[in-house]
Amino acid sequence: MAEKPFATVSEALATSFTGPATRALVEQYGTPSILEYKEKLATRILELEHDICIRKTRQNAARILELEHDIRILKTCQNSTPTVNRLPPEVLSHIFLTLFWTMEREYKEDKKVCWIFSTHVCRHWRAVALGCAALWTNFMFDMHGELIRTILPRSKNLPLSVAMKCGGLMDIDALGEVLSQTMRLRNVVLSPRIYPNPPKLGRRRFYFDPEPDQRYEPPSFTAALGRMGPLAPLLTTLSVSYTYLTGPEKLPENFLSEGAPALKHLKLHKFSLHWSGIPFSSTLRTLHLVSGDYYPEFPVMLETFRGLPLLERLTLGDILPKCRFSEFPGLKPFTFGNQFKHLSLEDSAFEIGNFLLGIRVPKSTFINVQFIRVMDWTHGIDWCVKNIRDLWRDDPLDWTKEDIHSLELSYTGNLNDRRPQLEFRFGGVPETLGWRYQLDGGDPHLTVRFPDRHYDGPDPDRTFLASVHNHFDFTMLTTLYFNTFNELARNPFFKRTFARLPHLRLISFDPGEMTDFWHILDNDPACSASPDSSEPSMAAVLPATVVPFFPALKVIEMYRETFVKKEIDTIIRVLNKRPAGHRLRMLRMHDCVNLDKPEIARIEEGVPGIHVDWDEVVVRSKFIHFDEPSSESDSEQWWVGLGL
Repeated sequence: MAEKPFATVSEALATSFTGPATRALVEQYGTPSILEYKEKLATRILELEHDICIRKTRQNAARILELEHDIRILKTCQNSTPTVNRLPPEVLSHIFLTLFWTMEREYKEDKKVCWIFSTHVCRHWRAVALGCAALWTNFMFDMHGELIRTILPRSKNLPLSVAMKCGGLMDIDALGEVLSQTMRLRNVVLSPRIYPNPPKLGRRRFYFDPEPDQRYEPPSFTAALGRMGPLAPLLTTLSVSYTYLTGPEKLPENFLSEGAPALKHLKLHKFSLHWSGIPFSSTLRTLHLVSGDYYPEFPVMLETFRGLPLLERLTLGDILPKCRFSEFPGLKPFTFGNQFKHLSLEDSAFEIGNFLLGIRVPKSTFINVQFIRVMDWTHGIDWCVKNIRDLWRDDPLDWTKEDIHSLELSYTGNLNDRRPQLEFRFGGVPETLGWRYQLDGGDPHLTVRFPDRHYDGPDPDRTFLASVHNHFDFTMLTTLYFNTFNELARNPFFKRTFARLPHLRLISFDPGEMTDFWHILDNDPACSASPDSSEPSMAAVLPATVVPFFPALKVIEMYRETFVKKEIDTIIRVLNKRPAGHRLRMLRMHDCVNLDKPEIARIEEGVPGIHVDWDEVVVRSKFIHFDEPSSESDSEQWWVGLGL
């Protein structure tokens, strides 16, 4: 039962054991002269302490206990005299609540619970805190079982919120006691504690691995979820996530069988999910389901979507129908409403492409596609990308859906489980649809992040990018982010795809092998004649319509580039070959190796009109530096020597 705050100091502290002099001082609590009152308290405490010293020599234990009791009462009165301890309970309660939410928002996980120390300052603070039920309704940090059982009754009958990161030492029974208050639950978010070394997650342990830390072992929430009742009238958020488990985790039978009429956000990550047992609610705005054991049929899934008229965000991972959409003649695609904003799919290319045949989305939808099962993800990729474009085929409004506004090709996951990923948005979206997804101030951009891998057969990265290029128009792209060391830049496809884009203003390599890019610029037919060359100018023999590669290029960014000997000379020579009207304005160089201030000055002096944005970080490499060609005539042999 929750503790009750006391009304007055004298009511709580004065007992039958209190001496007359002490009782008289306690009754004076709240007198106008605070300083005089504190002096009287201090004097009386000294008298009692002196009396205790005398009685200790006479072995009068009973009287000593009475005197110590009086001293504690008087010290409590001392603590209650400062202004901060005389604040009204409602004001002090508001301060405690502000402290709680501030620590929850700004402090690390293991420090969030420190707000409880404020209840140990004095009797008044503790009494006010224990009487403020709203202060005990949020289980928002890694609590041990005893603390959970202590806090729960203090919440009285107010709605509860649970957002806990649980480890192997979590008291699941105590968590179940909280979840058993189903009629009071407002938010339930359960996730595992993240191990300090993330690569250990998601892979099988071997006999030579160190002993695992039990604090970070993923717990099973099945028993706790099983204590939830059939109806959750206040529940707005339900999120239960796993990382990896030794056995399948399933929802309890008849889980929330009577529904959650206020549920807006539902996330069940890495469950063994049976579609008919998922607590769908017509009020859902966010739906996140990642399974891998059960695959519903198309008619069942589409019928579920028809019952979710408010849905804004949908994530489906390894739970897409395995049956072909064409197996259901007469089944029409389901069209999401204009409020639909985000679609994220994780599966093989075939399953994703097949699923896309059954839905249509508004043109303002943000698309994220992650391909799992990397070894065969290129199977059906061109068909999948085509189906992505056709998502808007039945849109009644006229717009140019072939113009990509922004595109990101990357990999997600750790080193042992990398998955190709595609994200894109379209341009030309009417403002009336509330477009809020534009990046880089609204500039169309492309991000490419591919890992450093070598393939015996066709490069799937290049195959995927080629499919996207076949079905979408890159003309409006203004920015290209090129990430991770790989061989894509040295392939002719890179030049064919990007070199002639008329609006591409910025190219960023983070990190990247810039040698290949300089080689492309160095072999540009429109720039092949040096201003100081004695050879006839190429401008005289080239058609007037020929423009240089990357005609709108103004900025090149290089991050974590390692410079070899004479590469600065190559940069200066190549950039100076650019014709007037197509010259570079900025060269950004951050976290680079073998780069110092004199070399930066040499670039700015050697390339008229350029500004070099350098972070002034000097790092030297221990690797051997290979010489670049000493003359322009040796340049072609040098490129060939690098395997180009």
